[in-house]
Amino acid sequence: MAGIDIRRFLNSFAQNYNRQSFTAQSTYNAISQTATSASSQTNAQTAANIAKDIVSTSQNQILAQNMQLNTLQNIDRAVYAKEVMQLPRNINEFIYMIQRGMTQAQFNQMFSAQLAAQRSSLSQLQAQILAQLQGLSTTTAKEMVNIQLASQVQGSLKNLEILSGGMIRLDQIALLFQKNGKDAITKLIMSMTEASKSGIRDLSQMKEMAKLINASVSIAAENNPQKTLKLLLMLYLPWLPLEDGVGFDLEIQQKSEAKDETDSILTITVTTLNYGVVRATLILETSNSVHVQLETGEKFPKKELLSRIEDEQKHYAMNSVISFETNNNIKPLEAAKQSANINMSQTTQINPYLLLMAHTLIKHIIDIDNSASGN
Repeated sequence: MAGIDIRRFLNSFAQNYNRQSFTAQSTYNAISQTATSASSQTNAQTAANIAKDIVSTSQNQILAQNMQLNTLQNIDRAVYAKEVMQLPRNINEFIYMIQRGMTQAQFNQMFSAQLAAQRSSLSQLQAQILAQLQGLSTTTAKEMVNIQLASQVQGSLKNLEILSGGMIRLDQIALLFQKNGKDAITKLIMSMTEASKSGIRDLSQMKEMAKLINASVSIAAENNPQKTLKLLLMLYLPWLPLEDGVGFDLEIQQKSEAKDETDSILTITVTTLNYGVVRATLILETSNSVHVQLETGEKFPKKELLSRIEDEQKHYAMNSVISFETNNNIKPLEAAKQSANINMSQTTQINPYLLLMAHTLIKHIIDIDNSASGN
């Protein structure tokens, strides 16, 4: 396959595609590793032909997926957990799906027509690349095209319309977690069986994933609004999927006040390692406008947090106001542990914009804190 560097080509696709399936990622890794090995051997079969052999059967793809699961980093485990539970990758996509009563399969079908239309209008450069890929199997070539085209849909995914009046019912989420969690456990058991037959003995991370999902199913079965919201947030905080207590704690408590006007207010307390305690009060002013009042220490990078929030919320048609108050008495705590506490009323539903803002604040405050620690 003269004229194209298969490793550089695959790296380019992987960098531009943030929504590929776990199987596609496993295939990419297998091809890249094989290409590296082939380039160092004289008189060896070309990397493209070896790659063709690797992806020729679905059994090898499943095997690669099983092998990779046991070397996943935290963020990869978060992606895989949502995939086996048939949930969208990002929380705004999840809200879109829930508000419209869609399944993950129906959600994915939304973009099939758009991808088909784009596939028929490939650029000349893309056509040349395809011609150079003749050494690969038809299936692999099509998969690469789909990866490239799907990357062009990311703008649409970021700007999915959130229904301001479409309250998120926590009892519905609890039922979804129960059903999809049970299906995910079945999938994991089948994957472990296949991996064992293929000679893979270290199934520790797969077993741990099954354990975490099983625990989430049990908690969801309690149909407790606070616990359900906690499960949802933990699933979409990428650095610690489905569990807390390992370097981070998340708690959601019920307000002690009467119900009057408290359904539209959340209070969040985030304990950081480098900046002490950050306190936020979220007030729903209109159906799609959240006023956020933040109290931080003097050294907390307010401009960076504000920039992150503004960059994210512009996709959600959210008209929010962010205000800061500096408290010079807030200092880093000795032996502090990262944690977040959300105080909410006893309610069975939550406004989607309150949910989005709560998730955004916790995620970016912890990310900023981790960056300051060099993580």
